Amino acid sequence: MTKAPERRRKKVWPIAMVVVIMLFVGIDAGADDGEEVSAVEGQQSTDRGGFDGVRDDRNEPALEAAINAILMDSEMGRTTVGIHVEDVSSGRVLYSREADRPMNPASNIKLLTAAAVLDLLGPEHTMSTTLYTDRRSDTTIQNLYLRGEGEAFLLFKDVLSWAGELRMQGITAIEGDLVVDDALFEGAYMPPGFDLRPSDAAWRPDIGAVSVNFNAVTATISPGDTIGAAPTVRLDPPQNHVRVVNRARTVRGSLSRLSVTAEPQGSRTQITVTGTLGVNARSVSQRRRIDNPPAFAGAVMAEAMNMMGIEFDGEVRAGKTPQERERLYVHNSQPLMNAISAMNKWSNNFIAEQLLRLLGVVDEEPSTWDLARSRATESLRKNGMSQGAFTLHNGSGLYDGNLVSPRQFVSLLRRMRHHEYGPEFISSLAIAGVDGTLRHRLDRGLTNRNLRGKTGTLRDVSALSGYVETKSGRMVAFSILFNDPPRAAWNYREQQDAIARAIAEFDG
Repeated sequence: MTKAPERRRKKVWPIAMVVVIMLFVGIDAGADDGEEVSAVEGQQSTDRGGFDGVRDDRNEPALEAAINAILMDSEMGRTTVGIHVEDVSSGRVLYSREADRPMNPASNIKLLTAAAVLDLLGPEHTMSTTLYTDRRSDTTIQNLYLRGEGEAFLLFKDVLSWAGELRMQGITAIEGDLVVDDALFEGAYMPPGFDLRPSDAAWRPDIGAVSVNFNAVTATISPGDTIGAAPTVRLDPPQNHVRVVNRARTVRGSLSRLSVTAEPQGSRTQITVTGTLGVNARSVSQRRRIDNPPAFAGAVMAEAMNMMGIEFDGEVRAGKTPQERERLYVHNSQPLMNAISAMNKWSNNFIAEQLLRLLGVVDEEPSTWDLARSRATESLRKNGMSQGAFTLHNGSGLYDGNLVSPRQFVSLLRRMRHHEYGPEFISSLAIAGVDGTLRHRLDRGLTNRNLRGKTGTLRDVSALSGYVETKSGRMVAFSILFNDPPRAAWNYREQQDAIARAIAEFDG
């Protein structure tokens, strides 16, 4: 694994890989939607050290009146609301309401993940995925070893290029097995808290040190040639890890009434397609999570070699790379900054959990969930979150378990504004009316192209935290958290956005 660079000011890396998220993942503002079930134990900071900066919770009267008018809604009165707004430079409090109450932040927890990863690894950090063998001749090798370091952006096109590289080296056959070495991440593939609500959604992925295509597969279903025929099902990426059970039928018309579900089937994943698809209907694509990341990655590699004309009929299995080995090819990831930007702008849960696990890798020793969370918490304590207790249960904010107060979010935002990698942190946030999960929100008035923030949505949570320049030219950091509203939380984005606009329009 490439080591973190020396701590010095570095340029902001381009964010081209954000486009890949849109094309291959399709994550949007509702993609981190889940269900809060019950509190669970996480990595908790109990440091109650002094508050960093000016602390004066006397609200600015004009801003207080504007926000309180929005909160007069009867349903908001039955919602747990936490809000905190501070001047970034001076720390002066402009508005505060229940600011020290620990609340479920949903995907706003990704702000903590991004801050810790930038602080500990830096934006230029890269990971390698390496192909090895234990014996080769001119045209054959014995076993092929695929060893990963936790890259979050491995796609089928990358794996296909690896197979092409082997073929260009003259390799035409693998005589032994394909061994996937994902030992750098030790322990469960499922992130903490993800088991609170069973779901086959792609936004609830397993993670691993060797992970391809965000550990998800796209099933594209097209009408059969005749009425009564089974529709065709095509999987992307192609591989034999996923078994398809197709019970659907082609019918008259152009309507789609399909159901696509995924479930573990031994060491594989089974996708079942049921329902009907009109003969004149368009193709339907559904993304589903896979089980057993190393088996999936190995199956994708096996299919890529088959497409490149490399013979292989051995076993795909997990295992460790031997000490006596020959390196065949090294794939280096793009800089970590690209993954951080995609995570924050598009609220990608898979990337968030992969990045958190990277923090547990020390001197190439395997990462565990506990070690990763411990190192992240230590970093966050020194970067603005020393006041009060907070709970970092996972890196994505999915379901229940994370607890952060609005004041702690604002403290972190203020500190990161002046951090060595502050420009990278800020550039990773969605821009109102422009991109990410804010591309269709806050796109009018003073917030448009001015507010940068991170959204968060669960059934019982709506969150928005970030930066905005006010009408008077004051740069402020804010956090607006709604928990436990009477209806599904996304119904209250209008009120949340109105509060954000009131902050932007403050002229004090």
